[in-house]
Amino acid sequence: MKIAIPLFGNRISPRFDFSPELWMVTVENGEVVHQEKLPMTNLNLPQRLDQLTSMGVDQLICGGIDGFCVNQLGSKGIGVLHNVVGEAEVAFNLFLKGRLRPGLCCEKKEGRRMCGWKKGPPWRA
Repeated sequence: MKIAIPLFGNRISPRFDFSPELWMVTVENGEVVHQEKLPMTNLNLPQRLDQLTSMGVDQLICGGIDGFCVNQLGSKGIGVLHNVVGEAEVAFNLFLKGRLRPGLCCEKKEGRRMCGWKKGPPWRA
């Protein structure tokens, strides 16, 4: 299985269409067999979608993404787990364990991994 995560530093990029880098991870039998980081800064939106398709990506884990992209990727057999916030490594490990869900906030704090649902905007308190 090939998993792609758009990055901003070591975190999941807030927007798929503006991420400067893509982390590609190949997993077989629950083990990482290959990983690489690919530059995305010079790619427009159609090129980003084509890159995921041409590289054989099975799953995209991302922050914000518009409905058009979700539909385009879905029509090509690529699953999209969106609205995920936090550190990419934590989110990836949760995905491997089958525990990653849309809207999850994944952080490392004081040597522990903290994961929880994102709170709504402050005006909804």
